[in-house]
Amino acid sequence: MNDALTTLLQRFALNADTIRPTPLSAPLTPDTDLPHRPGWLHLLLRGPVQIEPHQALLQPALIWLPAPAAHTLRALSDSGATLLSAPVRFGDPALNPLIGALPPLIVVPQREMPRPMAATWALLVSEYEAGASAHGEVLTRLAEVLLLQVLRQAVDKACGRVGLLGALADARLRRVLDAVHTRPEAPWTLQTMASEAGLSRTVLATQFRAVVGVPPGDYLTDWRLRVARTLLAQGWPVKQVAEAVGYTSPAALTRVFTQRLGAPPTHWWTA
Repeated sequence: MNDALTTLLQRFALNADTIRPTPLSAPLTPDTDLPHRPGWLHLLLRGPVQIEPHQALLQPALIWLPAPAAHTLRALSDSGATLLSAPVRFGDPALNPLIGALPPLIVVPQREMPRPMAATWALLVSEYEAGASAHGEVLTRLAEVLLLQVLRQAVDKACGRVGLLGALADARLRRVLDAVHTRPEAPWTLQTMASEAGLSRTVLATQFRAVVGVPPGDYLTDWRLRVARTLLAQGWPVKQVAEAVGYTSPAALTRVFTQRLGAPPTHWWTA
């Protein structure tokens, strides 16, 4: 069994663009022309800033907006601030369930970072100050490591909470989610999902709905449609997509698409 995040990260890769110093007081607006609009990562190394319309930050911190959102960063001191930023792509926000499970704004002050994250942060700051060859590429890779550590921390803190992250923190529910995420084409039933978890059907149905917020069957259908839309956007024919996500025919897939999303699969198909 994979860990809590591997399967989803294999489906929705997390990639930061090149990390660059950020001009303050310039609005950062999502580019509506991009097919998958990015979120933003900001690394405040020095000086107080205001994230409008959110909050003021007075100390070094990691700031991540997982979903695209317009915002403005302003220095709160005449001495300015040192801020590094990059757009971050984490799959289509409409399709990646992790984006919906995360808060719209994540702030991790440097003084509150757990030891592994603090070590990565210190290495990134050292690399930025040194400015050695290929430091832009190194900074970008370190920024991605920081984001993966943020995701790991989010799951670790979610134990006992409601939502996808809480389910990923629960060993038995995670087995079900990992199996469904990995094999959406399998002929899943409540019984086979319960067997993955090592629970009875009744207990799984009750616990799954209590934690995830929807019944197992509804989550399965939603995941299959997320995967199907991803494949359609890659140009897969509807017949192959239907087979890849567990439907017996294009007509069966079309019925579910129309019922759930109000349009047939061809609406999302890219030639």
